[in-house]
Amino acid sequence: MKLFMKPILGILCAAGLLCPSAHATTLIFLDPATVLANQGAIGDTVDVVLTNSGPGSISIQSFSFQVSVTDPDITFTGAGFSTAAFPYIFAGDSFDVINGFTLNTDASGQTMNGSDGTNDGAGVTLTAGESLALGELFFNASPTAAFGGITVSFTGGAAANNLSDPAGDNVAIGTFTSGTVNVTSTPEPSSFLLILAGTAALGAWNRRRRRA
Repeated sequence: MKLFMKPILGILCAAGLLCPSAHATTLIFLDPATVLANQGAIGDTVDVVLTNSGPGSISIQSFSFQVSVTDPDITFTGAGFSTAAFPYIFAGDSFDVINGFTLNTDASGQTMNGSDGTNDGAGVTLTAGESLALGELFFNASPTAAFGGITVSFTGGAAANNLSDPAGDNVAIGTFTSGTVNVTSTPEPSSFLLILAGTAALGAWNRRRRRA
């Protein structure tokens, strides 16, 4: 079990440092909002992202999240720190990384939890409008998955989804936004060959046309 020390930094807060704004609001969402996955896909990814929608700065010392799908054709297999669109929130001072933990706390399945904190307990400040990632989720799609969108939701309520500041106080989460895995078909090898043959034939025709 991962345990995070939450030092009391009341002196810093009283000095106006590392205190969340009383008016700050936060958004947690999946990026991209819609991720494409072929039938039988293995190791596809989607990021969990935190945005400080302002107007003041906030400081985050630890977080936890939980996402779920109801469709068994999508299976979460883990979570990591190599996020794509936004930097990982605790890059360089992750409790999990420094102490050899993984980000996720669940085995593979339709639900995945993640949690981490700063190793030094000081937290990371997000200015108004700033976004940082809380982790990268890995998932597989069944070879027989039905085509179309599958909703990925934040579940478990406040017990599973929370943010804390360096003093150990809760930082309210204003909005959760679900995401979608859009399952598409994988062309058969014969289809790839037909596409390649057609492309080659079109190229040859264009070259003959230019010479004429």
